[in-house]
This record gives sequence, structure tokens and C-alpha cells, in this order.
Amino acid sequence: METYYKIRYINKENNEEIEMPLEKMVGILLNLEMGLNFHIEALKAQAIVIRTNLIKSSKSLEGGNFENIWDNREDKNVEKIIKAVEETKGLVILFNDKPIEAKYHLACGGSTENSENVIDNQIIYLRRVLCDYCKGSIYWKDEKNFSIEEIENLLKINFPKMDIDVESEISGFMEDIERDEYGRVISIKIGNKRFSGKELMELLDLNSTRFAIFPTGVKFVSRGKGHGIGLCQYGAERMAQEGYSHIEILKYYYTGVEIKEFQLPCIKRPLYGKIIVIDPGHGGEDEGHRGDSLGLLEKDLVLKLALKLKSKLEDLGVTVYLTREKDEKVLITERIEQANKLDPDFFISLHMDYFYNSKMKGCEIFHFRKDYNSEKLGSYILKNLKDRQIATRGVKEGNFYVFRGISGNSLLIEIGYLSNPQEEIKFIDENYMENLAEGIVKGILEYFQ
Repeated sequence: METYYKIRYINKENNEEIEMPLEKMVGILLNLEMGLNFHIEALKAQAIVIRTNLIKSSKSLEGGNFENIWDNREDKNVEKIIKAVEETKGLVILFNDKPIEAKYHLACGGSTENSENVIDNQIIYLRRVLCDYCKGSIYWKDEKNFSIEEIENLLKINFPKMDIDVESEISGFMEDIERDEYGRVISIKIGNKRFSGKELMELLDLNSTRFAIFPTGVKFVSRGKGHGIGLCQYGAERMAQEGYSHIEILKYYYTGVEIKEFQLPCIKRPLYGKIIVIDPGHGGEDEGHRGDSLGLLEKDLVLKLALKLKSKLEDLGVTVYLTREKDEKVLITERIEQANKLDPDFFISLHMDYFYNSKMKGCEIFHFRKDYNSEKLGSYILKNLKDRQIATRGVKEGNFYVFRGISGNSLLIEIGYLSNPQEEIKFIDENYMENLAEGIVKGILEYFQ
């Protein structure tokens, strides 16, 4: 199975595409991401992180030329990298038995970060942990100076013009300025001491007590390097030096995970390991929209499509869950709770549209704001529907209640208009429903490939 599982790499410098076996690509990336000077246990942890992400994404990699360390196995400089890969072969970080999105960064600076504070998405296994292991690393503290003009140009902002009549303080440094009615400084607090205007004029050799304060530059002092989510690489290095194993390191930075071997996809089941929740809208007494011409019900059509999608996706290796498998009412809160427990790769909600006395038609796909993965998946689905001559209305940002509750990637697909008689009649055509299902499935397959 591993022989089949290869990573597609697009070399932009040479304008060529190659396929590399998974474990070899892990070694190449490990050499780039961490390097030879790290402890073997830190390297093993990073190797598992890289392998997890390659399996999780199932997408092509892009970049330039790289050193293929596997061509130099006898070189002692790369022996440690190869050892880290071979001794962790097949190991993946799992949460609820599926590969995680194994984020990592160079140094956290004292604590890692909760995912929702960086990527607007709360991920259970990406929780903040205290970490002073990276203290003493080259990235623990950094300083960067900017002139006021540089700040204005970089941030495209304007500071107040430096003028004697402008009130200005530097909080914590020079503040609490008291002036008389003519604008002369009576007193000012600088640091932890208060000076009279006359004292400051004499001590700093100013021309008068009528003065204003303006900074000419700003120094930013930062701690750590990177987004701060997940594995802290220099923290992992220190933990390894202190005797922690690669498994202990990974379980420290990723909350509630397991590290074990994972069955890889194969040719017949290329989406093995993926989890998708399909949500046929409405149900039971909640009929949804009713067709104007034939009286078709939204709840029945979306369930029929959901069952077709489930069958086709399972043939490709996907684990599919339906929020309802029969004509029953399921509260939206229950649907959201079920999906969040499963932590799927995607949550796809199926609905139909209606616009009174209108000829509007076509499939319309919505994603939540900043959910770029879902936006991309929607584009693949729409492309394949268009290829099958199915009318489409684009991929758009939506603010549906279900989006605000789902913690992962989510799409809402409006499959057509029941208010349009010409479109409604298509949904009693078995070939049309089959075509619709095939288009959605093909879009999902292309996204992951």
C-alpha cells in the first residue's frame, strides 16, 4: 500500500512534476524544516508531524529545487535524518482516529496558542500549553526598530503632524503633562519621577518650557517566532535534550491525541481515512420548500441525494455520516453537536432554494467567512457540475446559523429552485439526480487529489 501512496511535487523552478513515495518525501521535508543539528527525538517528532500533514492534506506540494537526501544515504550528515524517518515509519498523529492538522512553529516564547485566536477555528487538539522549553533559543527574544515614517508607509496610516500645539504623551515613559493656560509645561512625569517644566528645560537644554513630545521611532520587542499553534520546534529540542521521547513531546503539544500507524489510501479507495458529514436539511414535520408545479418536497429530495452521495463516497473509502437517514425532524443544534463530535474533514449541508414567481435556477454553494478550504472545495464541485451541464450560481460567503456552530470546514449546497417549474421537473429524473451526485463526488475527489 505504501508503494502506491506517493506525494505529487510540482517544482516551479524547473517547471516539472514528480511523484515521490511518502516516506522519502518525509525525509526531504524533515531536512528542510528542522535540519541536522536537532536531537534525534525532536527529529522523530517532526517527522511524524510532516507525515501526518502529508496524509491529511492529500494535495500536491509546490516549491523549488531540493536536496534528495536519499541519494546520499552514506553521508553521515544525513544519517540522523534518515534514522528519524525510518524509526517512525508509518506513525501518524490521530484524533478520533483521523489525522490531525499538525501545526508547528519555531518557538512559542512561553506558551503555545489556542487555534481560534489565530485561524478563527476552534480545534480541540490545538490548545494552549505553557512552554518555557524554548527559552534560551535564538528566537526567544527579538528586537526590531522602525522610524515613524517606516511605520506610516508599512501600515498605510498617518500620525499627527509634529507641532507644538498637538498634545502628545508616551504612555509609561513620558506622561501626565500639566500645562498653564499659555501652553507652557508646568510639570511632567518621566519614568517614575516628576519634573517641573523648568527643570526639564535646563536638564535637556531645551529652548523653553513650551514644548511637545513626539517619538521619532518605535522599537518592537517580540518573544518567540511563528503563529504559536501546535508543536514548538525549539521547545521539542529542549524536551528531547531533557530525556523526553518523541511520543511524549507530541502528546505535550497536541492535546488528547494518539500516535500510531495509519492505514493509507489505495488506488481503489483513494479517499480512505477521510470523514464527511452530510446533512440533508429539514425532515419530518419540517418539509422545507414545496415545489410550485409538482409539489415536490425539499426534505425528500435532499435526503435522496444524501443517500446517493453516501454510497458513492463510501466506495472511494470515505467514512460518511448522515445527520438523518430517514424522514424525521432533527434539530439544528443536534446536527451541529453530532458533527463537532465526529470532527469531519467536511460538513456538507444540502438544501433547496425558493423565490416566489421567479425563473431563478441553478445550484448555489455557500461557505463561512475565511473558510478557505470550503471555498476551494465548493469551486471544485461547481466546476464538475458545470461540466455536466447543470446550472450553477457560484460559490459565495454565507452566514448561516449552522456555519457559526460547526467547528470545522463546512459547506451549504442549495441544489436548485423549487419555485421554477422547469427546474423542479428535473428532480424526478433519476438520471439528473445521479448526475448531480456524480458532480459533487467528483469535485470532492479532485479537491483531495
